[in-house]
Amino acid sequence: MSEYKICKRCVMDNLNTDITFDENGYCNYCTEALKNKDKIWKNNEIGKKELDSLIEKIKQDGKGKKYDCIIGISGGIDSSYCAYLCNKYNLRMLGIHIDAGWNTDISEKNIKNLCKKLNLDLKVIKMNEKEMMDLQKAYFKAEVINQDVPQDSAFFSNLYRYAINNNLKYVINGSNFSSESILPKSWGFDANDGRNTLDIHKKYGSIKLKEYKPFTFYEKYIEQKYINKLKIVKPLNLIDYNKENAIIELHDMLNFEYYGSKHCESAFTRLYQGYILPEKFGVNKSKAHYSSLIVANQITREEALKKISNNEYKNSDQCEKDIELFIKKIGISRKYFDNIISDGIVRRHKDFKNYNNIYNFFRKIKSLLRKT
Repeated sequence: MSEYKICKRCVMDNLNTDITFDENGYCNYCTEALKNKDKIWKNNEIGKKELDSLIEKIKQDGKGKKYDCIIGISGGIDSSYCAYLCNKYNLRMLGIHIDAGWNTDISEKNIKNLCKKLNLDLKVIKMNEKEMMDLQKAYFKAEVINQDVPQDSAFFSNLYRYAINNNLKYVINGSNFSSESILPKSWGFDANDGRNTLDIHKKYGSIKLKEYKPFTFYEKYIEQKYINKLKIVKPLNLIDYNKENAIIELHDMLNFEYYGSKHCESAFTRLYQGYILPEKFGVNKSKAHYSSLIVANQITREEALKKISNNEYKNSDQCEKDIELFIKKIGISRKYFDNIISDGIVRRHKDFKNYNNIYNFFRKIKSLLRKT
């Protein structure tokens, strides 16, 4: 194993990453993020003008309809603040919550308070739990790194299909540069790759998926964008979005309760990020989260180093409860769970069928068309 090395500007290191360092000891991740920062995150007057113009466009296109747009509501910080922000602009939003079977009590309270305070209509799409848990078990047995795909695929596909089927042109999305600018590709895989999802389930699943329908390539990359012309809008990239300030404001205005860590409004994601990723795959995802905040000037490197060195969750009662909930829901024993965590096997998503070759060919065609 090569000598341990950590970036001198953020907290990304050479443990299970394809990191590179320049002559200053700065890594490729934060260097690339800083390069793109001003292009993506317009937290200034330019961003405000763009957001004002965008909101007006959404309202114009929504005339004659009950809603101007839809917004996915998870009970998390980003989606909640997005809804709160857009409500200030009097956008007529329909909130969509995809219940994939892993809601926490906190997330459900946050959703309830949000909709009540903002007078937001909410539609809940509940996934078929037997299918959902069988797919979750298949991913666990497959031992691929992105164990969050079953949830994420359900979120994206159902949200976007609902917008298209109901003739709604805009989807408000809480993704943002300030807290998500850094994430190594080797730590994940495209949740919209339906071929990969179905092949993993074919090899490791137990029941037929009748209701769970991930995206096809045509549906996601051609029909959605070029035929239905669905617009995915990210308002948080057009304001000075600060996670800590957002938590305080949401608490004061909407009785929002924080759940401890990024994306942990889901009980499975809390277990996945806090235990499965570090114990099985040797990945501490908080390094990417805190490095993103360093790039955004919302935390110092020294503060981040202190935070990543302490995984209180691993030895907590909450971790044990989450493990027990997980093995009960997907139908495995604790011994089987522990064996998977410790067996040293890691399979690549690319070991299963996927859309990579089609996607790369599609990108080449688009590039050629732009040149003509």
